[in-house]
Amino acid sequence: MATEVLWWIFAVATVLLSAGVVFSRSVLHSAIFLIGSLGGVGAMYVFLTVDFLALVQFLVYGGAVTVLILLALMLTRTDAKESLNGTQAPWAALAGAMLLAILVSASVAVKWPGDIDDAPTTIPLETISEKLFVDFGPPFVIASVLLLVALVGAIILARQEEGE
Repeated sequence: MATEVLWWIFAVATVLLSAGVVFSRSVLHSAIFLIGSLGGVGAMYVFLTVDFLALVQFLVYGGAVTVLILLALMLTRTDAKESLNGTQAPWAALAGAMLLAILVSASVAVKWPGDIDDAPTTIPLETISEKLFVDFGPPFVIASVLLLVALVGAIILARQEEGE
């Protein structure tokens, strides 16, 4: 029972933080709300006893992606006086409402299974890490190098002076 109450507390907090990402006027505040939102999703994975997804959520999304976003914000020059709402705002609201209607109607139309008495199957982290680093070692290293090159390229492009 306590786990279910905590689940709903984190669910409400995650939705509120996600709304803060969308409705915040400051890009920096949006990034901070994003950290909290991604952390809430990671906590929900912990409640579901999906340890690997929780670890990936905290490390990759909550840590690396958010740090990358904050780094990009610090390196780019933005004019804070520009309005965020343009002429496309009504069209964006219409597209969002249509997407919401499609998702709600699809979730209502699906026949969801009831409570299942079987406990979820958990795979040990050691098994996942062995498969990831032994079987998929070279693709992992290639992806790491590609991300590093992209980060260095973004820093070089952001630091170029106007007229260069």
